[in-house]
Amino acid sequence: MTRWFRFMGILLITLPLLAAVPVSQAQDSDLTIIASTSILADVASQVAGDAAAVESLFPRGTNAHSAEPSAQDIARLSDADLVLVVGANYEEGLSAVLGEAAGDHVVVVSSCVPFRPVTIEVEQHGKDEHGEEVSSSADLQTRCESDTETVKAAFGLDDLATDGALGPLYSLDCGGEGIGGCDPHVWTDPVNVALWTLFIRDTLIERDPAHADTYTTNAEAYLTQLADLDQQIQAIIETIPEDSRILLTNHLTFGYFASRYGLDLVGVIIPGGSTSAEPSVQEVLDLIQLVQDYGVPAIFTENVVSDSLAQQIADETGANMISLYTESLGEPGGDADTYLSYMLYNASTIADALK
Repeated sequence: MTRWFRFMGILLITLPLLAAVPVSQAQDSDLTIIASTSILADVASQVAGDAAAVESLFPRGTNAHSAEPSAQDIARLSDADLVLVVGANYEEGLSAVLGEAAGDHVVVVSSCVPFRPVTIEVEQHGKDEHGEEVSSSADLQTRCESDTETVKAAFGLDDLATDGALGPLYSLDCGGEGIGGCDPHVWTDPVNVALWTLFIRDTLIERDPAHADTYTTNAEAYLTQLADLDQQIQAIIETIPEDSRILLTNHLTFGYFASRYGLDLVGVIIPGGSTSAEPSVQEVLDLIQLVQDYGVPAIFTENVVSDSLAQQIADETGANMISLYTESLGEPGGDADTYLSYMLYNASTIADALK
């Protein structure tokens, strides 16, 4: 009995002390990574594997262009070891809180990606995403050059930049608040996601060198999958008659896709790179005329953006409305629940609509 009372006494004294010990002190913990979108979270998880915990800030089905974080989201950003963002002001709704909440934990994964313009002239002042002179970012420049060579070899390309590309994001001044002169929808080209992959790999290795081998192996494997994805999409698009390879989309999401796979992006309904703008009455009338002039068979809408204007144009012209996944992956177990399946679904849907 005496031993039992002694045990209980020790336990009652010890339990509050154990409860007061932070989890990070009680056990070794992996990196906690928050990505701004479900697409970016999926790519990061392929590199991280089991060595780090990756979550999307916003749930699937959310338009990350305009989504604003809740108080709980801000707390998650503050607690994360790393916050991954697309960059070029893509995360418009986060701009007011991101720096204060996450500070130097924010990583712009698109830094090495060659960006395309929206419609506004982009100044090339030799500044990176944060306004620093490129001369002070020599390490980043060297890193991007190395990653570019790796991706070129993996995809069998002579050059990564497609027609009209301005240069890597770190060398551009893309504008002020909201979507400026750079089109941030870089992930619709798997080559750019390959650059994401290598940038994420190197970032994770810097923060967590103990798992360097895991991150390196995972990134190499995913790079191979992305190169294979590119070949699959090429084959899908080649089934479309050449004179039918035209796109009219709800907003400027598929510029990189169109450039990569030889499609003619003849127009977008929502002007600019954001989803918050609205076309004028004259612009809507011009789009109706464009559909008629080009004989556009389909208007491609989105899973997270209103299609009311697209419906108006379709009603006037008889064009079909075809929904694609754009700013978000689909639900788990669905047609587009990973980046790879998302891209294949969109490519196949586009091809079926244009044949």
